[in-house]
Amino acid sequence: MLLPFSTISFNELPQLFSSNLTLVVFVAIVPLMQAAIETLYYDRNVNAWLFTRATHTRNVENRALLTTYGFVPFMNFSILPLLQNTLNDHLSELPIKTRNRIISKSTLRAYALALVWMPMEIMVVTAIGLTGESYFSLLPYLLLLSVTMTIIELIRPRVLKGTSLNHINTYTSEHGRSKGSLITAVVVFLLLVTLIGEWLQLSFLLTVILLIPLFSFTWTLLFGQVKPFIENGKKALKQQLSMGIHPFLVLFMSLGWFTGILNQTELLTIVQEPLRAFEEHPFVLLLLIPLSFYSLALIGIHPIASMVLVHEIVAPILQPDMPIELTIMYIVSALATFTMSPYGIVVTMTARHTNQNPYRIMLTNLPFALLFAVIAVGLLILIA
Repeated sequence: MLLPFSTISFNELPQLFSSNLTLVVFVAIVPLMQAAIETLYYDRNVNAWLFTRATHTRNVENRALLTTYGFVPFMNFSILPLLQNTLNDHLSELPIKTRNRIISKSTLRAYALALVWMPMEIMVVTAIGLTGESYFSLLPYLLLLSVTMTIIELIRPRVLKGTSLNHINTYTSEHGRSKGSLITAVVVFLLLVTLIGEWLQLSFLLTVILLIPLFSFTWTLLFGQVKPFIENGKKALKQQLSMGIHPFLVLFMSLGWFTGILNQTELLTIVQEPLRAFEEHPFVLLLLIPLSFYSLALIGIHPIASMVLVHEIVAPILQPDMPIELTIMYIVSALATFTMSPYGIVVTMTARHTNQNPYRIMLTNLPFALLFAVIAVGLLILIA
């Protein structure tokens, strides 16, 4: 539709389709981390971590938040069915509405907060790819935001009325690894991403792509589980290549084509003109970024598509003076949509596991998404 209004030639179209193929490679190999987690049996400790001596719903809600936060960096949304089904089964004594709210809030909010600072997250990778910022320069701010919002979520159940649980459960670990080893693995991976990228002068995306297979292999080797990891890794890669990667392949190729043509039209200039009135008040524009993401999410637009579109509009105004702030708001806005987009895979999957309407989950988590955006902008104002 935009092609007739652009100055791009037909000969230049093929290279636009290939501009985002590195992101496709990234999506293809991420399941290797999930295979390592399953090989080392971290998932066998879920019951013990969630319910041992839990006497009140706020205990379970906080543990669900922290357990989700701990697993998500390596297993992404594949851990959510296990956590949500476990919560659903063990909280059967609660009213359905109460149970669903606990599951929708604790797992989805922790999911977004854990991924905000993770180098394996596609939203983080895409935002950094768009702005060209260093992951190392962003990490302190992203960690601060993640920790701040996590503390708020941990405090919130204590000031709200909860429900006492009739059953006090005691579970023992089923040969799973300790929490400490999982935390250590996260820290070591982050250090390696930073140090190797700086040492070899590689891009952030390329560093993560090269490191994921090597780290997963070495991690399982240290625990003597290489052979099971290789088998699980093969299955995970086969499944991802046969089923999971196709939507991203279409998305990234079409986005490369769309943005390449859009940049050669006058449409961006027309849209940017009214926004330039806020050049003296850049934080107003920063706050408009999440509102744009949330609005587009409500009509089913994928956050990566929203990020690329918003970037084309606001980057010429904000990026020269506020590249770090711009990148942070892209990441926060994109990940917050995971908690409230009624058409997103995470919300629809949660709706299926809890037998509730996706729009009910959206209403439950919309206040969190708005608060996350406001706190992000507030912290950026304080550190500016």
